[in-house]
Amino acid sequence: MDGTVEEKGKVKAEGELSADIMRPQGAKGPIPFVIMLHGCDGFGRVERKWGGDYGGRLVGAGYGVLLLDSFGSWGLGPDGVCSDPSQLTWARRRADDAYAALDWLIGQKIADPKRVYVLGRSNGATTTLIIMNRAIGDLHEHMFAGGFAMQPSCYLMKNVEFYAPVHLFLAEKDEATSPILCGQMAESKRSIPVKTVLWKGANHSFEDHEPIHVFHGYHVGYNAAAAEGTIKAIISALNEAKKAEN
Repeated sequence: MDGTVEEKGKVKAEGELSADIMRPQGAKGPIPFVIMLHGCDGFGRVERKWGGDYGGRLVGAGYGVLLLDSFGSWGLGPDGVCSDPSQLTWARRRADDAYAALDWLIGQKIADPKRVYVLGRSNGATTTLIIMNRAIGDLHEHMFAGGFAMQPSCYLMKNVEFYAPVHLFLAEKDEATSPILCGQMAESKRSIPVKTVLWKGANHSFEDHEPIHVFHGYHVGYNAAAAEGTIKAIISALNEAKKAEN
C-alpha cells in the first residue's frame, strides 16, 4: 500500500500478494504457466468465475495458472479504481505485482522460466500492455514469453515497443476502453507486431456469463462467440509457440 485514498491512506512498504494456483493433475517439475490478472472490480464473484472458467480451460490444455489478486491484497474495492478511464496508475503498480509473481514461480521451480505468459482483462489487460513494454521488461531479471490482453486501455500505448508477442482481444461495442484506439496502436509499426481480434457486436466484459447491464456507466455483459473464441485463440497461440520451440 502507498497511502492512496482508495487504500484509506494506509502505507505498507512490505507485504504479501494473494494468489490462487491451479496445475494439471500429476504435473511435475517446472511447467508452462499463465498469470491471470483481474479487472478494476478485483477478484469478486464474477471475475473468480472467469478465473475458474478460463483458468480451468488452460489447465486442461496442460498449463499452470496463477490468479493474482492485487486489489484484494491492497484492500481495494471497485469504487475509485473503476472510475478512472485510463487506469494507468493502478495498471503500472500491478505490473510490478505480476513480475513479483513471475519471479516467485521461477524461484520455486514451479514454472518453466521461458514459458510464463500473462493474461489480463480490462485493467488487468492494460497492466498486460505495460508488463510487455520493453522499457519495463528491461528492469527485471525474468521476462514473460508473451501477453494476452482482453479489452485494454491503449491510451498512450501507440509507440510502445513490446519485447515478446502481444495479442489483443477487443469488443466492437466497448464503451469502457476504445477498440479504435487499440486498433490504431496495433497498426503502428514496431519490431514485434501486435495481433488483434475484434469481436463484432460484443460489449466490454464479454467473457462474463452475465446479462448485458450497466456497470459504472458502461454496458457490459456476455457474448458467447467472443468469450469462447478468445479462450480458444489463446490456447491455440500457446500451443503454436510450444511447437515453434520444439
